[in-house]
Amino acid sequence: MTTSQLHRKDYGLAVLIGVLALALYVRTLAPDVLYHDSGEFQALTYTLGMTHSTGYPVYLLAARVVGFLPLYSPAWRVNLFSALCAAWTVGGVYLLARYFTPNRIGAALGSTALALSYTFWSQAIIAEVYTPGMAVLTTVLLLLAYWQRDPFVRRRALAWATALTCLALGVHLSAVLIAPTAPLFVLWVLAFLPKAQRWPCLRAALVGFAIGVAVYAATFIALDLNNPPSSFIQVMLYPSRSIWGLQATDMDSILERWWLTFMSVQWRNAMFPKAISFAVSLSAYLTRILSREFSLWMMGFALLGLGAIRHAAQQLARSSGNPELDVPSVRARLFIRSIPNAPALSLGVFMVLAYLVMVLFILNYHPGDEYVFYLGTYIFISTAIGVGIGRTLDWAERFLTKRKGWLRHLYPVIAVLCALVVITPYAGPRWEALQAGKGTFVQETYPYPLENLLEPRKLCTLRLQMLPEDAYVVMNWRAVYTMLYLAHVEKLRPGIVVKEATPYGSNGQIAESLLEEMLETVRAGRPVYVDQVYPGLRERFRVMPGAGGNFYRLTLRR
Repeated sequence: MTTSQLHRKDYGLAVLIGVLALALYVRTLAPDVLYHDSGEFQALTYTLGMTHSTGYPVYLLAARVVGFLPLYSPAWRVNLFSALCAAWTVGGVYLLARYFTPNRIGAALGSTALALSYTFWSQAIIAEVYTPGMAVLTTVLLLLAYWQRDPFVRRRALAWATALTCLALGVHLSAVLIAPTAPLFVLWVLAFLPKAQRWPCLRAALVGFAIGVAVYAATFIALDLNNPPSSFIQVMLYPSRSIWGLQATDMDSILERWWLTFMSVQWRNAMFPKAISFAVSLSAYLTRILSREFSLWMMGFALLGLGAIRHAAQQLARSSGNPELDVPSVRARLFIRSIPNAPALSLGVFMVLAYLVMVLFILNYHPGDEYVFYLGTYIFISTAIGVGIGRTLDWAERFLTKRKGWLRHLYPVIAVLCALVVITPYAGPRWEALQAGKGTFVQETYPYPLENLLEPRKLCTLRLQMLPEDAYVVMNWRAVYTMLYLAHVEKLRPGIVVKEATPYGSNGQIAESLLEEMLETVRAGRPVYVDQVYPGLRERFRVMPGAGGNFYRLTLRR
């Protein structure tokens, strides 16, 4: 595995690749407010309240900065934040691959494979936390790789990497999954430093840790104290608390609310469920990768890139001492002592371990849309693809330079063939999307109504206009935050209150605690509406069509 130093040209190429990717994503960007989680992030970016678990306070504040841009609608700007983070990730993967291969074409094609992959592109064009999480993870990996090359001089990079890992707690937990292996990598690198240089590096890591935790805690506290009516705590967690056996007193303090939000009382049973075997999850993961994300040829290049680690270890072992030494322990000591001269080998082993740990956690989490949680692993796969293509092109170049005649000029042809392997599987659907100006290849339409991307605004605007100014509305999750965005961010009905009817874990039943709140609201004289007749409503309320037929009005039974 060749140790490759990054040059100014590489940073320029990373920027160029990122800008090109951004152009693709902006061309197909969702034009307005969306449904489901996307609508939630669009609303809470501006009202600044806690989202569903794990709260995502750092994400919301970062997206709010982009929200100050005077471009199109506020909702569009939150979609743009996803595209910006995706573009950053694509450029970062090019730089990661360059740490392992001197071949810039291979590194660029690895980042291209990620940029064009199905789920990555689909998440880059809507308001979501996945591409921001990938941007943080990529940046942490780059900082650790940069620090490793000169640990004492570049210890500030270690501090930044540690701080960003902690801040990832407020972006997306897929980025935090680097934490189990990153400290081992840091200690491994420090073990080869002079003793006088170890403590300053550790101190930098501790300072970064303290800053990251403090900033994360500050963002959580700020959003928790703000707690607008659109906050997830007010929309779902508090009103439906009886689903999880909670009392109102269980949410009195910030610490209690953090625990319930970050540790995800709602989704806790989806982690390491006994009903689903790891083998089934692994099969689903591999099937998804080969059928939707990367082709079999690309995975072949990834395995070739992974093989560079074993090849480098063999080469290093042969050069670490007398090859005729028979004592394995002596050869092992010589090999270990020589590792500081091959930082790419240590970095490669670390990334493989980080990937395996991430896969272990992700494949044991089953929220229903687990395919999006695979995204963090694609950073490692696309980096390996870039390294594998780089190795192939380097071998071709060495082979062809020794040939005579026209064979010496075949290198560009081989490079084009490698590019076709990466681009061809996506070419048709992605070109169609660029022509249409929307993600026509996207099949998961629950947040993204492909047939009519303006439907969320039009439908929910109509529904809001039919409601009185002080309406209290209980409705299905899909459009809850679309309504709240239009009502509270764009001020169409700023006095309206919206609650989620049947959150995950409710088995389709309105929680007893929410029913009591609805009953108290009706008694107080405030108009209460539901979007459908849920089980148990007729036993407590008189249910009549209302709000232009878009909702049902609840009144007290006589």
